[in-house]
Amino acid sequence: MLADLHAHTWYSDGSLAPEALLARAADNQLTCLAITDHDTTAALDTIAPHWIAPGLSLIQGVEISSLWERQEIHVVGIGIDRHDTTLQTLLLGQQALRRERAAEMDMRLKKAGVTGLQAYLADLPCTAVGRNHVAQFLIDKGVARSKEHAFKNFLGDRGKYGATARWCSIGDAVTAIDAAGGIAILAHPNRYKISNPALRRLVSEFKVAGGQGIEVSYSNLDPDRMDHLASLCLSNELWASTGSDFHTPTNHWMDLGKFRYLPARCADRAIWLHPEWPGRGKAMTASVINGA
Repeated sequence: MLADLHAHTWYSDGSLAPEALLARAADNQLTCLAITDHDTTAALDTIAPHWIAPGLSLIQGVEISSLWERQEIHVVGIGIDRHDTTLQTLLLGQQALRRERAAEMDMRLKKAGVTGLQAYLADLPCTAVGRNHVAQFLIDKGVARSKEHAFKNFLGDRGKYGATARWCSIGDAVTAIDAAGGIAILAHPNRYKISNPALRRLVSEFKVAGGQGIEVSYSNLDPDRMDHLASLCLSNELWASTGSDFHTPTNHWMDLGKFRYLPARCADRAIWLHPEWPGRGKAMTASVINGA
């Protein structure tokens, strides 16, 4: 089974429309794909049944931005009921926080003589605006040379146009995913700027909050780090998930399905063995797509 349980469309900060993402998943011979846009499920409302290729299961998902000890932590939810009121209430709040942050950035940009951010964002298909969009705006305006340059010099924690994120707590994210019948997974754990002891504490507290899984294999992860994550997964009795964190085809190292197989010692903790694995009943079907 090639299950990519972490991918984005242009409804958050991905570059592909849902139809194009599904076509790429089929081309890359995935058996399962979870669309997990940041703080929105809008893409799932647009999908037509014939876009899902034979042999591909589409899992309803989301990636929620949260805060833990003042650190931004991402929680992926798979197998969700996207219509759940608790989940959608939280996501609408997150989207509002994103718009507020963008407005604060726009204010700082205007003071520096850079105008047009809000109009630029309004023309995008996304419902969850993020710094990635602002970075592209700065490139288009000639302010930044690349997205790396934009984040390093302008949009980071000490950037002159940056703004502090005010996300929900990690516990609220897990609770909303659970209310929607989903499985909460700690996303790309080694990408957070925290020490190994802090990571161990994060994983432990994530489980206490109700989290059920951890991404053990994902794009650009070296074998030693993956082995460390496998140990954290097993010692905390969590489920092991896999995902590319796909955003755009131009990042070949983060293409759909481009990650290592789970370590052999994690085989019996693979997320698709979970008793409530959505591929056994919660994958997208015509009735789900049509709102049943």
